[in-house]
Amino acid sequence: MSIFEDSVDLGEDFIAHYGIVGMKWGVRKNNHPGASNRTNREARKDAAESARAKMFYGEGAGTRRKLIKAQIEAKSKKDPAYKAAFDHHMARQDLGRHAEKARGERRRKDTRAGVRKTGNAINRAINGPFAGSAAIALVAAGAAYARNTGMDTKAANAVKQAVSNRNLRREVNDLLRNAPNFGGRG
Repeated sequence: MSIFEDSVDLGEDFIAHYGIVGMKWGVRKNNHPGASNRTNREARKDAAESARAKMFYGEGAGTRRKLIKAQIEAKSKKDPAYKAAFDHHMARQDLGRHAEKARGERRRKDTRAGVRKTGNAINRAINGPFAGSAAIALVAAGAAYARNTGMDTKAANAVKQAVSNRNLRREVNDLLRNAPNFGGRG
């Protein structure tokens, strides 16, 4: 026998209790009484989102608040216990913490928008406003010119000579045979 077993005789009728005296099992303090767990969970989540939206400012803030308010009013009409649970959870929100998170969210959104605007401006400065359509037209015109002058067959022959592997040569021939016809010769 060990020293522990000698000093404590637990017996068969021993019950270990690791809770708080008077606390009911499975009951959470932060839930509003009279509402189901699902209603409490939804109300808690919506209260946190509503508090965050109250602290949020700038572009899109008003729309965000209107959408959240409409969602809360619809749920309140459907379930009267939801409104009481929402008010209970809204009173327990730490608005200072939500304000800090809203400032961080606004900073991230502003940074993202600034980077996007700068990137678009650089793209326009380098390529011009019609760069995409001009590039496509240039490639199509170049392909048509090569087809009309016979340069495409010269390039194809040069590629064939450079390729020494028989299987690879067959794949290149198949690729060239199945290439689209860009006007000109047939």
